[in-house]
Amino acid sequence: MNLESPPEKTVIKSKISGHVLSTSGAMLRGVRVTCNGTETKTLADGFFVLGGLHPGTYEVTVSLQRFKSASKTVSVQEGKDESLSFRLAEATENAKICGHVYDAESKKSIEHDGRVILILPVSNKYKAIKNGYYEFDNLSAGTYKLYTSISGYEDCDATVTVADGETKNFDLFCKTKRTEEPPWG
Repeated sequence: MNLESPPEKTVIKSKISGHVLSTSGAMLRGVRVTCNGTETKTLADGFFVLGGLHPGTYEVTVSLQRFKSASKTVSVQEGKDESLSFRLAEATENAKICGHVYDAESKKSIEHDGRVILILPVSNKYKAIKNGYYEFDNLSAGTYKLYTSISGYEDCDATVTVADGETKNFDLFCKTKRTEEPPWG
């Protein structure tokens, strides 16, 4: 009498891969790709891979700040890989970040040759400082990184979170660049 159980069938796992681009065709890096509890991010060329998947139906969702999220449902068969492509539209909203740029020591407004830079996933926004003031509008809700580039001042940076429809006043304080003469002259 044979008491051995029959060998288990080996399931050949599959993967879902693809690219995420903007509607203008720009490759989107750092896009959050989720699939039934699994998460990954796109590479610099917008490519992603979700591996080790059993046969079944999966919903793949892609999301990136300043873009509208998108989802697709795909059926995966044993040992067969699936490919998906996404094109995300920009989500322009009505949030705003604005403020003044000041000298950190004198607390006076910096009103010359400078820019405030807003870091974005695809292309950054630059605003010239006018009368010590900067403003970025038509933003979607989220967290943004600001940098300054002002002649005679150290670059400064800040992280600002803004809600949908909110106007966030955020002042920046920059330190004067110190140039020290070396001891040998």
